[in-house]
Amino acid sequence: MMKKAIAAILYLFMAVTVSAQSGKTTAPASKNNPHLKVFNQSVMSGDVPSAVVALNYYVSDQGANTVYEDTLAMLYMQLGSYVQCYYWADKRSKLRPNDNNLLEMKGICLDKLQQPKEAIAVFEQLYSKTQNPYHAYKLMELQYGIKRLAECVATGMAVEKQTFKPEYTMTYNVGEQMGRTYLQAGIFNIHGLALYDLDRKAEAKQYFEKALVLDSTFMLAKQNLEAMKAIEAGAGKPKANNPSPGAPPANKQD
Repeated sequence: MMKKAIAAILYLFMAVTVSAQSGKTTAPASKNNPHLKVFNQSVMSGDVPSAVVALNYYVSDQGANTVYEDTLAMLYMQLGSYVQCYYWADKRSKLRPNDNNLLEMKGICLDKLQQPKEAIAVFEQLYSKTQNPYHAYKLMELQYGIKRLAECVATGMAVEKQTFKPEYTMTYNVGEQMGRTYLQAGIFNIHGLALYDLDRKAEAKQYFEKALVLDSTFMLAKQNLEAMKAIEAGAGKPKANNPSPGAPPANKQD
């Protein structure tokens, strides 16, 4: 995991460096800059907090060289420092309003900072631009989390018209266990939950079944379907798998 994180930072830094050197309005970074030397050393050793400190000093000294603020936002995201990540992503997005990566970081930060309505607004904008099924999934997750059920269903109906590739997968939690399933199955599951809460139980059952057709081992959909069968037999109420906005029915992880 640490090696992957270091590789991601190195790739990001190289990409930003190329951008800085090719931009018409941004001066190329000096390889001899002491702050960048510390940054590179910190990245190589896996010391992300020190890399953040070094890059803060560099950005402060090189005020016009704002391209490195993208890197800083992503480093804060990796550290789980969502207030700081949002600050830099928002600042940078004012200069690059069409940058979808910055917009996505803002949406994720707002979600983590328990501002779901603001996060929904960002992901609505993002999905309309990208038509990315992962963005639709996150939007449905947020909409369901605050019981904007009709909107959740509408998003589900829109994204389900798209083509899903087999490599579109996601992870989810069931208690302390983690599973993996197809993204489309996760979308069917949330769609089913929203339909159930709208008292459209027959349709909800169909969506849980559709999820299980794609992945018969998908525990969240399996639990929901079993709970529905139990209530049909008079035994209880289906589990929503989403008791609060902080515990969504299935959590995508990049």
